[in-house]
Amino acid sequence: MRSPHGRPRTALLSVPVRVRARGFSMVELLVTIVIASIVFAAMVPFFANALSRTSEDELRVVSTNIAQERIEQIRLLGYAEVTVPNLTTVDTSFGDGRFGPTYTLIGESNPYTVTYEVTPADAGGDVPQKVVTVHVTRDDGYVTTAHTIIKNPAAGESSSSDAEPTDLTMTVYFDNPSYVKSPGVVIRRVRTNVTPNATTTPTPTTPWTSGAAQVKFMGLIGGPNYTYTIMCHSTKASYVLTAPPFRMWSSGSLKFDTYPGGD
Repeated sequence: MRSPHGRPRTALLSVPVRVRARGFSMVELLVTIVIASIVFAAMVPFFANALSRTSEDELRVVSTNIAQERIEQIRLLGYAEVTVPNLTTVDTSFGDGRFGPTYTLIGESNPYTVTYEVTPADAGGDVPQKVVTVHVTRDDGYVTTAHTIIKNPAAGESSSSDAEPTDLTMTVYFDNPSYVKSPGVVIRRVRTNVTPNATTTPTPTTPWTSGAAQVKFMGLIGGPNYTYTIMCHSTKASYVLTAPPFRMWSSGSLKFDTYPGGD
């Protein structure tokens, strides 16, 4: 006999199971959009800064390449041809147009400015060499500098060829003085015509002080027998910034980028 409260087993199995399909509500979509907008807005300055630094590094590399390319072209010239008027010629009358006061990249409209220094400017036949400096200026005013020395094949071995100009001045500038740290700037002088070579550290006439815009060294000796190196200590670099070794024939100046690869 079947119980009145019983239910056929088939009835239990035949009851359909209905699952409600549910999507995102309008409020949930709006909240998601607002959160995403906040995240993207926070990331915009990061990408903008990265893009700016990439652009600055690209300008730095291009200007350095231009300076080095001009130096290589200058080294192909004869000693007597290396003069500022020749190097700043704007047409193809000298050097087949390889020189001149500007350089424009293909596809760009803003040229880089190129200037030259030749020391001594009026070198005669008895001067053993010329020091050539090429400055390449970017749109933002940053200057990249390269140097080379052109030997005079006609120079004799007379004492005049070994003349040592004295009382020269070297002034060192900083693009951002606040980044310079102790001991600031150090200049070393190596005398090469003695054995062993003698290295000295000239004392700055204008000593380094925190926030100072420049350091000046006076009473330096120039000529072919003295090689100088200048080092700058920066809080923004993990290494000591060092200028390439150079010789002095006249007073000069140098500018350090105290935050290389940065602002």
